[in-house]
This record gives sequence, structure tokens and C-alpha cells, in this order.
Amino acid sequence: MNRMLTGCLLAAMCAMPVIAAAGKPAPKTLTRGDLPAGFAIGTGSPSLALQVELVDGKVTTSAPAGDAPGNLRATRSGDATQTTLMVSSTLPVAVKFDLYVSADGERFEYASSCGVTPGVSSFEMWERPIQAFALGNPRVLPKGRMVCD
Repeated sequence: MNRMLTGCLLAAMCAMPVIAAAGKPAPKTLTRGDLPAGFAIGTGSPSLALQVELVDGKVTTSAPAGDAPGNLRATRSGDATQTTLMVSSTLPVAVKFDLYVSADGERFEYASSCGVTPGVSSFEMWERPIQAFALGNPRVLPKGRMVCD
């Protein structure tokens, strides 16, 4: 795919509105205590993980994986001026998720993120230090549709 077409596709995907479960926009800022149940919260080092269960191609349950590896994982890297989060999945379908970032570990801001396809990692980057992440609300993407919002 040529670079111009790729750039246009990415711009169009990023312009799509952020949609959370039940068709409601995801809140832009939440305190740690206001994050929805079922979100994995942590530094992303060594990793942050969810265990997602699918039935008939749809997410039926999702919960923080704790010490288990989980099948939707996020791992941080970077330094004092830049933070990178690599998100990977061992699920057989493409999934989208909600991602919140926090500079202080208490106030979380909704962050744009891309869906993850089987066998391909997604990389999210910020030009600032991020102390904590909250990852949750996974949902299956329609075949052939990659969403970044």
C-alpha cells in the first residue's frame, strides 16, 4: 500500500468518534477509583494483562490476569521523556480496547489507541512520562476493519 493511501486511511480511522460499551462515548478523564470494574491497572512493567474469553466471535468476559500472562497484554518501555506501550494479543480475532494513561497514578486520561490483530502488536507512544495505565473494555472488531481512536 502506498504511503499516501496509508496516511489517508490512518487519518480517517483516527477521526472516528470514541465509542465505549453501549454506544456511549468513553469518559475523557477519570480518577483511579472511577475506572470501570474489570480494567487492568498498573505500570505496564513487566506487563499489564487481561484474560479475555470469546464465544461465537464475541467477548463474553474480561478480567485482569493478575500474575498470569493473559491473552491481551501491554508492556511499557521508554525513558524520562517518552513512553511507549506495546499491546499484543494471542486471541484469534482483532480486538479494540479502552486505554487510559496517568502521569501521577491517580488521574487517568482516555488515550487514543489502535486495535490489535492476531499476530501483530500495536505500539502507542507519548512524548511524556506515563506512570500508570488502565486497559479494559475489549471488544471484537469486524473483519477487515482496523480502528484507531
